[in-house]
Amino acid sequence: MHEPYRAYKTLGEIAVKLELAHGLQLVNHTPRKVGSENRADDMEHHSGIGSLLGWIKRTCMGSIQGAKSWSELHQILQEHGLELREQGNGFIISDKSGLAVKASSVSRDCSKAQLEKRLGVFEKRVDTSSSTQPGSYKKPSVSPVGKNPPAHRRNQLHQLGQLKSLAIDNGLHYEQQPIHMSFNTVELYARYQKEQNNFGHLRSAERAAARAQKDRLIERAKRRGRLKRSAIKLLKGSVNKKVLYTFTSKALQSEIEQARLQYLKDRQSIDLKYQRGAWADWLKLKATEGDEEALAALRSRGVRQPLKGNIFTGESRQNTAIFQTMPGLSQDNITKSGTIIYRVGTGAIRDDGDILKISRGSSQEALAAALRMATQRFGSCLTVNGSDEFKEQILQTTVVLKLNISFDEASLEQRRQILHQTLIKKEHYNERPRSSNHDSRRANRSSNEGFGTVSPIESGKPQRNGKSVSGIPKPHVGRIGQQPPPESKNRLRELSQLSVVQFAKRGEMLLPGNVSRHVEHQGAQSDNGLRRSVSGAGVTSPAMDSVDKYIAERELKRQTIADIPLHRRYNKKDQGLVQFSGLRQVDGATLVLLKRDEQIIVLPLDLDTAHRIKGISIGDVVTLTSKGVFLSRGRVR
Repeated sequence: MHEPYRAYKTLGEIAVKLELAHGLQLVNHTPRKVGSENRADDMEHHSGIGSLLGWIKRTCMGSIQGAKSWSELHQILQEHGLELREQGNGFIISDKSGLAVKASSVSRDCSKAQLEKRLGVFEKRVDTSSSTQPGSYKKPSVSPVGKNPPAHRRNQLHQLGQLKSLAIDNGLHYEQQPIHMSFNTVELYARYQKEQNNFGHLRSAERAAARAQKDRLIERAKRRGRLKRSAIKLLKGSVNKKVLYTFTSKALQSEIEQARLQYLKDRQSIDLKYQRGAWADWLKLKATEGDEEALAALRSRGVRQPLKGNIFTGESRQNTAIFQTMPGLSQDNITKSGTIIYRVGTGAIRDDGDILKISRGSSQEALAAALRMATQRFGSCLTVNGSDEFKEQILQTTVVLKLNISFDEASLEQRRQILHQTLIKKEHYNERPRSSNHDSRRANRSSNEGFGTVSPIESGKPQRNGKSVSGIPKPHVGRIGQQPPPESKNRLRELSQLSVVQFAKRGEMLLPGNVSRHVEHQGAQSDNGLRRSVSGAGVTSPAMDSVDKYIAERELKRQTIADIPLHRRYNKKDQGLVQFSGLRQVDGATLVLLKRDEQIIVLPLDLDTAHRIKGISIGDVVTLTSKGVFLSRGRVR
């Protein structure tokens, strides 16, 4: 295999350019540090605890480099609780606990060759604090008889000046403490150390309990074996006794082996349970259990990078809980940088406390959940960053679900207002009665547009066929004298066109041809049904009984399963865009499920209509009018 000369340098330079171009996290592709420095940085990054090498660089590196003599260098190191001594062919720097690092790892200026070149031949540190130098020991003087006090008066102080002072070394020295954190972690770190110190005692106690359990099982098996042998001994016949003794011995060995295997398994689980973990791992575990202080400590680490991609941010920060509690959200994981990952359907939402990131290819349900979460976190005015496709999906979701959200980007907010006004005009235009079937079909075609597409009306482009440039469709206007003005349309001109008969001294009553045979079961009907046909007009009371039965069954399960949305009957106010959620067969009746505002609308259908809508996929956006007309793909359902 051919390997180009020094190819890693070229690949590293290309990787840096790609990271800058695509907004990725910068990685050290070229070796700028020695191996020990990289290992110390890795320790600080993953564990969150400062290393001795890093502490020396941060506290006394400048003083070490400015030392003019060996005595001054030893004095600087002693003030920081450190010591320089020879080891092998070089120098090491150690602290009072014996932890040491190579001097050349701290800096190339601290290597043995560079220090001797700058300060001369190495001179060891002279310890003047100890009075027990070789040859300097003197025997204590012995006083003559009568000079020492009696035994009951010895070691008694007669003056305060005779007390010895207690020297406490409170100077600088290395301690394992959390670093790169803007959050006060004194109490958290004390809890961490206490738990880690108690792990040994708890592990020993549980190991002893598991060992005692193993001994009890073995003793029980042996006692059972002895009873079996005693019973076999009372039997007659030598052949059968040998076989029974063999079976008893094998059973005893099997029980003892099972007890030992169970003890090994329990011991492995105990060791795994009380395994000493790093500071960052402990914080992640506590944050997963719901500890808000641990999560705040993870988010205060200076090593984390902000989220990039399809994200939500905002200027104002609302006072909400760190852990979002919204229906449909399930917490999947928490990273060491404090990013909470939520799962919504097939999509994922990442929350680092300041930014919300949406995964690619998320469904409309995930986008709606992210928008609601962003509203709770940042208020009604949001900042959306990402691809143009992502922004268009956010716009469509906001308009379709009628969310009270605005965007700080001027072009995006203007686009949202245009789509919102267009949707309102479409709904109002679809509710208006038509003078002919041609006008009705034309209105249905104009209102049946799929989610995520932009019509010429929405884009504001000039149109033909009698539509205005501003995007507002003109009403069907005929020639003068051919049609009445708009305020006079659909008005009854003659008494014979009425569907009710009014008597002078009585109220209104229905004509015999419009009275249902089951009116006493169905209750009063809307007068709209007397003038025009309604979708599902042929559906009788058994179909409505099936609707009520299905709704009751779902409500019964909804009391135990929180993920099931609310189911209810269709009413004439359920007009506008809804999501198709499937078909159900209940007692021979066909029911259609339509989703709106986290609720399921249940509507009965006849067989022909149910057969025609089988081509609609679950999740497609369809249209309902106030008359119960189900519109999809340009046809009336």
